[in-house]
Amino acid sequence: MMINCILIDDEVHNLENLEWLLNKNCPLVNIVGKANSAKEGIELIKQHQPDLVFLDIEMPHKNGFAMLESIDHINFEVIFVTAYNQYALKAIKFCALDYLMKPVAIQDLKEAVNRVENIISKKNENQKLKILVDNFSNNHQTKKIALPTSEELFFVAIDEIIRCKSENNYTVFYLINGDTILVSKTLKEWDDLLSSHHFIRTHQSHLINSIHVKSYVKKDGGYILMNDDSTISVSRNKKEDILNKLASLHKF
Repeated sequence: MMINCILIDDEVHNLENLEWLLNKNCPLVNIVGKANSAKEGIELIKQHQPDLVFLDIEMPHKNGFAMLESIDHINFEVIFVTAYNQYALKAIKFCALDYLMKPVAIQDLKEAVNRVENIISKKNENQKLKILVDNFSNNHQTKKIALPTSEELFFVAIDEIIRCKSENNYTVFYLINGDTILVSKTLKEWDDLLSSHHFIRTHQSHLINSIHVKSYVKKDGGYILMNDDSTISVSRNKKEDILNKLASLHKF
């Protein structure tokens, strides 16, 4: 299966370098066009209807995010190639989109293309890209997170997550409807992404959504009771800090 792609970057040498890397290392990628601006990129996308777009974020006149917002029907995958700031990288990671840092490492490029190859035949609409655009636009819609399993990609509203539990190099997400989702990545990685959304790391094995805390129980050394009636351990050396955070939202 060939992957038709377009490269968009305002710097010519970046386009040429990426083209060379793809031609040498990714034989399934067929470059159908290159653009030096968002405007040119949009025209190429309309003309070629690519499977994949390699997109720079920081471009003059219209950046990568603004370009995506101006496209009505996004039916292609996106890999960001960027030297942009940490806020944008966090937004990209939050939605489980691939991104490559400049200068592009060959192994990272191969892995990103392989991931695109695995999902491209299963998706008609790039839902996770729309979620990224919505989140980046600072609108008031419900924030979602993409949870990749070995077989599917689940899109879950953050408020529907009750808690997360570490399982070695995996994390189990517990949802308000009773479902559980086993996701790759460690609990620390999810803590980094969710800490700004009222999630609290109570223990090396537990990350909780504070909006779903029912109470703090003082007996038996102290533990947190969640709305699903699960009991969550509290690390002794973090207890005071955790209680202070909870007290700002709950009264015990």
